[in-house]
Amino acid sequence: MGSSSDIFSHYLRAFRLNTEVFLRGRFCGKWRLDHSPSGRATFHLVVDGQCWLHRLDHKPPTRLSAGDLLILPRDAPHVLSSSSCLPRVAAVELRALADVSAGGTGILCGHFQFDDSPHNPFLDTLPDYLLIATHASPTGPLLHRTIRLLLAEAESEALGFEVAVDRLADVLFIQALREYLAQVPQQTGFVAAANDPVLRRVLYLMHEQLHRPWTLNTLAREAAVSRSGLAQRFPRLMGMTPMKYLTDVRMHHAYHWLEQGASITLIAERCGYATEAGFSKAFKRYHKVAPGEVRRTARKKPREESKHTIF
Repeated sequence: MGSSSDIFSHYLRAFRLNTEVFLRGRFCGKWRLDHSPSGRATFHLVVDGQCWLHRLDHKPPTRLSAGDLLILPRDAPHVLSSSSCLPRVAAVELRALADVSAGGTGILCGHFQFDDSPHNPFLDTLPDYLLIATHASPTGPLLHRTIRLLLAEAESEALGFEVAVDRLADVLFIQALREYLAQVPQQTGFVAAANDPVLRRVLYLMHEQLHRPWTLNTLAREAAVSRSGLAQRFPRLMGMTPMKYLTDVRMHHAYHWLEQGASITLIAERCGYATEAGFSKAFKRYHKVAPGEVRRTARKKPREESKHTIF
């Protein structure tokens, strides 16, 4: 079941991180990679060579070198290019990532996302442009091993390599966030709450025992803090009340379970509601759609195949 000390793992399980590598290649000559916003968070790993990040917010371009990992949690506008001055090129010379003799810059790009949710307390704490210099990282050896294994899988094209690459990208993302969180103190938000012994316990209880009929009183009692203390402490760090956060988590899970085909009665029990009617009313108020409609729509929707370009 785990421990309340690692609320980050509980969060990742609850919101289901999913990473997909959509491009791996070697850019040669003069080139520019214009990123079209997808609504999903993006990352770029510079495998070798160098390139420049243009943020499109009038700030100077940033030089990226081998081992640099750029994460854009909110898919902020950006362009990558071969020089600090954006070249005007009509076509890009793209080679296989394994073709080291071609020179240029090797880049691996992907999307990462959590399950759809109206509120993502963790991503809200991250900057628009997050740059991790893995070669200068205190946990560098661990990051480097993951990167080497990821690249080896990408180049192998062995059975199941695409899924292996995506899952290793999950690991790389988690390790990069761990590195960032260790270096940047968080005064507010999910990370600050996770570092607070009382709120860490409260978050753990919410995520791991979603079925319990929690109230502010019972949460405070389990966390060994006064009701008024919790009522003040939680919003100060999280920006919302404990019960609002609990509702967000429950409704997020409920939507996912409905799409998976679970019965409304079972989901109501899992989310701590005494009756199916009470749950249905709360769900419709929150999502603006009845739970039965979500189940019916999910049954009619064909499974989407994963689409990404491999070079």
